[in-house]
Amino acid sequence: MGYLLLFQSRGLMRAQDFAEQFEISERTVYRDVQALSEVGVPIMAMPGEGYRLMEGYYLPPITFSPQEARALYLAISMLVGQTTPGDTQTAALTALEKFRAVLPGATLRQVAALEAVIRFYAIPTTRFNFDDEVFVKLQEAIYRRQVVRLCYHTQHSNEVTERDVEPFELASVNRVWLLTGYCRLREAPRVFRLDRIDALKVCPETFIPREFEDWRPQAERFYVVVRVDAAEVRWVHERQHFSFDEEETANTAPFHGTADAILIYRPHTFDQIEGWLLSWGDTVEVLEPPELRERIAATAAGIMRRHQSSASS
Repeated sequence: MGYLLLFQSRGLMRAQDFAEQFEISERTVYRDVQALSEVGVPIMAMPGEGYRLMEGYYLPPITFSPQEARALYLAISMLVGQTTPGDTQTAALTALEKFRAVLPGATLRQVAALEAVIRFYAIPTTRFNFDDEVFVKLQEAIYRRQVVRLCYHTQHSNEVTERDVEPFELASVNRVWLLTGYCRLREAPRVFRLDRIDALKVCPETFIPREFEDWRPQAERFYVVVRVDAAEVRWVHERQHFSFDEEETANTAPFHGTADAILIYRPHTFDQIEGWLLSWGDTVEVLEPPELRERIAATAAGIMRRHQSSASS
């Protein structure tokens, strides 16, 4: 069945592909393909290319193990609970009903038991919008290898630039959608936040993907060392910053919250972490680097001046 599933999902398959997937020798693959042919599975050998199923051949309906059914139910339910209302959410609900319809009785009862006790919720601002116009257009452009023209809002300079980009990949990082692509303006790979794209146009021009050792730009990261007051350690762990790297000194006290913690972060920029650090008030202290420590102190002083002025007036 494993061979047939791969044929169904990928089409053309080489003996090498099967060998890597199932961790067997290519000789074993040849024997297995021959055995499938002998029991009536119409496998066509494509000289120099590999194997494929004869066009028009359909596999029998797929059955799910209880573990597979549980995983699929949880995945679809999570998608429904974490997305905004729209075509994608509607399609997921329809798929869930079809999924229930093909499950055997015992497995369906297990799924029903999960459905009774598990829910997925998200506040509106953190839900995924898979029907967003920019997101959908970029998916199509990546698939068709079309150049896109972006009006992009740069964070640091607050400048809007127009640039042509060869899009490569969409990725969700900490609930922020990022586009990776080759920026013709900067003549280098770049990463763009979708929420900073003010306007998008898909151009008719197509491109050949460029060869790079790594499409993802390896931007410099800063080491940020922070001391957290004992009483706040647990809550900092709960609302941990995405650039967290390690805890330098383990908390060996018998109960959480009875010893200060030294935490290390590796953000790309100070802007990424400054607001998060300030949100903890005086319970968090930046130890290194000195530039960030001075920056936090200056910002805190500015906050104090503004609020003192407001209070006096």
